[in-house]
Amino acid sequence: APRTSSMLAYTPGIGEGAMSFGGKGGGKGGMMSAGGMSPGGGGMSPGGGMVAGGMTTGGGMQASAGTCCGVGELDACAVTSASDGVMMYVGTGGCYTTETTYKYVGFGAGEFDIRAAQTQKSRMPMLIGCGVVVILIALVALVLCVMMPTPSTTPKEPISTGAPKDCLLWGDPHVMTFDGAYPNFYGEGEYWIVKTKEVSIQGRYLATAYTNGLAATHQILIGGTFMLGNKLQVGPMENGQITCNDQPFLVTFPSQGMCGAEVGYNNMGVQVDNAPTKLEKHIVHMSDHTLGIHVEIFRWANHINARITMTPRAGETVDGSCGNFNNDPNDDTTEAIIARMGGK
Repeated sequence: APRTSSMLAYTPGIGEGAMSFGGKGGGKGGMMSAGGMSPGGGGMSPGGGMVAGGMTTGGGMQASAGTCCGVGELDACAVTSASDGVMMYVGTGGCYTTETTYKYVGFGAGEFDIRAAQTQKSRMPMLIGCGVVVILIALVALVLCVMMPTPSTTPKEPISTGAPKDCLLWGDPHVMTFDGAYPNFYGEGEYWIVKTKEVSIQGRYLATAYTNGLAATHQILIGGTFMLGNKLQVGPMENGQITCNDQPFLVTFPSQGMCGAEVGYNNMGVQVDNAPTKLEKHIVHMSDHTLGIHVEIFRWANHINARITMTPRAGETVDGSCGNFNNDPNDDTTEAIIARMGGK
């Protein structure tokens, strides 16, 4: 089939002329401006292709003498740009637009600055300073702790409400209370002899062949908070022993030691009863000066006698076989004591 050719019309005058492409089927021409140049945009037709014949932008327009795009040849013509701009097609019937890109090409070009990397400052001086401060605070705290007085752990002296009094136990067993009453406990069993908030003294009463079946004091056990958790136990010479926390204690005579309180073992003391005897005395002494208490236990062959000395204290509740220590002997009967203490 015969080929449809397009014709190129050139209007001289670089920078003020125009290019127009006519021809059959030519499309609408776009316009492009660059500087003082106004080259005409080529039309596009189905048979002729895009016309952009050998032009130089950036200073004027020059038509090439060669074959233009769509004029007898189907090859596209070259486009040369004298600047860093890039010619970019933006759509059918639109205009060409110039876009500029930048690239860093080395030292001294463009607007880039070279800066030295910042070096992070050492934190060592700050850490050393903090360590010194901590050490100084610790030294000050230590000095204050050393200089502060240590609270005393010694109990305060009891507030006495009268002179010390004795409670006596002897025989089968006879008892004289702190208030001067004389109850008797003939039956066997274990009884409270003295019971307070801090002092616990218990007695075991057993019958012997020498008391015609009546009970006598066979053993005394001393404990309570004033003994600091320890317990002292004393029995007769023939069928009993002295122990501290269930371990043999004061095994030689005379001797002394500590079992929560000061304990001595010797022959120094006044007998509880007035019965004459030629036997050597073996007496266990237990004392606590803070509470004002002293216990003497006389060890005989098959029973023991005892003297318990105490100082009355304000607000203290005392009870047991030795009475309630209230200066009233009338409420220290055997029946009253058993009723208060629950019997055996």
